[in-house]
Amino acid sequence: MQKELSPIFTHLVDWSVSILGQVIELKLGKAAFNRIEKIRRYVKTADGGSLQGLLKLKKDLSKLSAEEQYDIAHAFGLMLEIINSCEAAYRVFRLRQSEPLEVEVEDHSGRIIHVLTAHPTESRNPEIIVYLKKIQNLLEKHLEKPESKDTQELFESICLAWVLPLSKQRKPSVMDEAEYIYSLSLHPDIIDLYLEQKQKAQSFYIRTWVGGDKDGHPGVNEITMHGSLQLSRKHLQHWFDQKCRKLIAELQPALKSSTSERKHLIKLVKGVRLVQARARAIKILKNGDAKKIRTLQELLLEVSESYDWTVGSRSEILNQLNDLFKVFPGLVVPLELREDSALVHEALKTQRSDTNIERMLKKLSQLSLEHDPRFYVRGFVLSQCESAADIQAGIDLTRKYLGKASLPVVPLFESAHSLENCVSIIEELLSKKAILPLIKRQWSSQLEVMLGYSDSAKENGSFPSRFLIQSAVLDLEKLISKKGLTPIFFHGSGGSVERGGGSIQEQTEWWPQSALTTVKMTIQGEVIYRNYTAKELLSRHLQLLTQTREEHKGNVRLRKDSVKAMEDLATYVRHSYQDILSEPEFLDLIEHATPYMFMKDLRLGSRPSKRQGNLQLKNLRAIPWVLCWTQTRALFPSWWGVGHYWSTLSRAQKAQLKRAFKDSALLRSYIKVLGFTLEKIELDIFSLYLHSSKLSKQVVDEFDLRFRQEFELCKKCVREISGERSLLWYRPWLETSIALRSPLIHPLNILQLIALETKNIHLLRETVTGVASGMLTTG
Repeated sequence: MQKELSPIFTHLVDWSVSILGQVIELKLGKAAFNRIEKIRRYVKTADGGSLQGLLKLKKDLSKLSAEEQYDIAHAFGLMLEIINSCEAAYRVFRLRQSEPLEVEVEDHSGRIIHVLTAHPTESRNPEIIVYLKKIQNLLEKHLEKPESKDTQELFESICLAWVLPLSKQRKPSVMDEAEYIYSLSLHPDIIDLYLEQKQKAQSFYIRTWVGGDKDGHPGVNEITMHGSLQLSRKHLQHWFDQKCRKLIAELQPALKSSTSERKHLIKLVKGVRLVQARARAIKILKNGDAKKIRTLQELLLEVSESYDWTVGSRSEILNQLNDLFKVFPGLVVPLELREDSALVHEALKTQRSDTNIERMLKKLSQLSLEHDPRFYVRGFVLSQCESAADIQAGIDLTRKYLGKASLPVVPLFESAHSLENCVSIIEELLSKKAILPLIKRQWSSQLEVMLGYSDSAKENGSFPSRFLIQSAVLDLEKLISKKGLTPIFFHGSGGSVERGGGSIQEQTEWWPQSALTTVKMTIQGEVIYRNYTAKELLSRHLQLLTQTREEHKGNVRLRKDSVKAMEDLATYVRHSYQDILSEPEFLDLIEHATPYMFMKDLRLGSRPSKRQGNLQLKNLRAIPWVLCWTQTRALFPSWWGVGHYWSTLSRAQKAQLKRAFKDSALLRSYIKVLGFTLEKIELDIFSLYLHSSKLSKQVVDEFDLRFRQEFELCKKCVREISGERSLLWYRPWLETSIALRSPLIHPLNILQLIALETKNIHLLRETVTGVASGMLTTG
């Protein structure tokens, strides 16, 4: 097991950061460079990381001008982004050097589905991402050919990156978010990967919520739905057109032949040109689009058969074009629609089709006409689903506008109440006489259920959320399978640990076989960039998911005492977490000691960052909620209550929980991500936010003490359960990585506090993006 960071990687970081230093000196002058370098060295010392040292640094930085403060924030933020680029480049380099992960697939019925979302979890300015991508490519090139340092080219790229703010300067529209996602997920190299997976019978598909996620988003309607589909059509049609051009160019020399086959070749080229022209004619989505797509597909098959007969072999390009329709049947990235269950009921009561979701379904009907609407939309997700009546309402609404219930309706269970009652909800639904035949006939005998990690974790805490979801999944799998249906579990998890994220192993280790046969998960924010920025990275991600499925040994039956131990842990943590949330002083803490009240100024995403109304837990959106705890470096939702629970147990009860750690993949994966979380926490930084707030000294001292006590108890818990001294015993090199990165975030936290105090929104945005870069997640 690798214990230290690779010297190749550390050399890459040293080289690229030294060039950043040259850029800073060029742009700001020697004095400013020396100031930034002095801060960088100081925060790496023991004094620089202590509360007193941080307060001293804050006092010094407060004396600087707003412009000087911004320059420091920009320098540290860009430094962290360059380190991230080094990590990505090194990963790509390692993957190119190593043998591919060969996975022997026995069952080819499995598939992987990514649902790409644009919740406000990508805080970076899209313009600077262009230069960061170029920097990453240069670093990859340097790793492959170390003798050519490309110092000047890297210097120029960092110079260009320097002139752009890291943070978004305007609130993005839904179309901005769609263009960002498609620029990555429909890059020609990535499209080729989709087709390669199809050819290997290891199907991989993408969907998106962008343009279709109406829930809580007043800006989503039939126009954004059509616009998102149109943007993906533009990218796919361009790829299609380039392939046709290439095929025509390959056939051109053969046309000069004087053989008898020349006339057949001329006819073949005309056929390819006709396919190309028909594809160009559907570049713009119009009503009845599905019929035109089917006509194009039929023509393509005819031309492919003509090629086989004329040339005597199959065309790789024509095979790719045909496979494209298998991956994207509508020549678009299909959407997933989502709406609040209560609003679906309201839509059914009205006589006029004047709600956004009704107009979206009507537009879907117009695009597909008599063809399958799933070319364009794969499912209708019902958020806040609490009853079988909610699901029935979704079915009735789709039938009203599509003529039949051909669009699968997907209940989203995201509250403790719905997760605890989901089995009875689905049981009641399936007891209805017409439902089973409908699912078998219209939905391919598949019943899909979505599981909400973000809101359930916000409401209950991280481990209780995971325990609730695991219990729901296992019970639903039994029920749905017993009815002769195939369960599909759609995991609505985010990139951060607080929202169900983690490594592939830690996310999927506890899933039942059915959840691994069809892996469906949301991919959000920075995670999209990390997975889709290079073909090698996405390919590795898919290989690991496939390996997990093939190595899965079936659902392990846990001992009753292990289940009881986890249930007791989940119950205690849930109550402890909810108790502190109910304290009035805790809401004051959120308001005065985190950036929450400035969320509207951050311009992170098109969706409103918080619900209207006074500051109440129910009005806090899950992603901004996690953002606040990430920015303040406390990561509170992941660990609160665990340590205190451990301290209350007897020796026998602790032994029981240790056995559960060995028996249960869920508890094992949670303890691992808990160790990772605890390693990233900086309570002196959180204390700095408390001491800089308007909270009374008594409240500050009380919460400071409570957090520190719980933190120490929690570390003790992880060490005693795992039997290891290191919190990252399973990935020791990560401990070094965090230790190197963490101090570089400190100046950004200090400048963020200054920005909050002075209401310097320009500085605040830059620090939020910089901290997110350092923590590898916005929310």
